[in-house]
Amino acid sequence: MIEEFQTERLLLLLKKINIDMELRLEKALRKEDMSGTQAYFLVYILRHHPGGTYITELCHEIGVSKATLSTLAKKLREKGYLCFEENPKDVRKKKLVPTEKLTVQEEEFLSRAQQVEEKICQVLDLKERQQLWELEHKILIGLSEKENRQEVTA
Repeated sequence: MIEEFQTERLLLLLKKINIDMELRLEKALRKEDMSGTQAYFLVYILRHHPGGTYITELCHEIGVSKATLSTLAKKLREKGYLCFEENPKDVRKKKLVPTEKLTVQEEEFLSRAQQVEEKICQVLDLKERQQLWELEHKILIGLSEKENRQEVTA
C-alpha cells in the first residue's frame, strides 16, 4: 500500500514539474505568431539540425509521434520559419529546413531558451542534473520497451 502511494505521488510530482516547465517555456518563449512549444521546437532544430533533418529522425530523437511533429512543422512552415526540401532520390522524403526568417532570429531564440533553461534548472547542481537525466532516460526506455512489447503481442 505504501509503495503504491509513493508511486502515485512520484507520478503526480513528475506531472506537476512537466506542467510547470511547459508554462515557463510558454511564457518565456511565446512570440506573437507562435506558441512556446513551437518556439522550443525551433530551438531544437537550430541546436541539433541547423542544416535540416527529416521528421522521422526527429520522431526517434524527441520521442514524439510523426503525426504530432508533422502538424507542428506544418504550422511553422505556414509561418515562414521552416520549409521542406524534396529529396531528389525519393520524392516522398522531405527534409525539414530552417528558413532565412528563422536563421535571422536564431540568436534571439537560442538566448531566450538558454535563459529559461537555466532558470528552470538552477536548483540542481551538475551531478543532480546528470542523475535526473539518467533516471528520466531510464523511464522513457522502459515505457518504449513496454509499448514495443504490447505492439508485438497485439
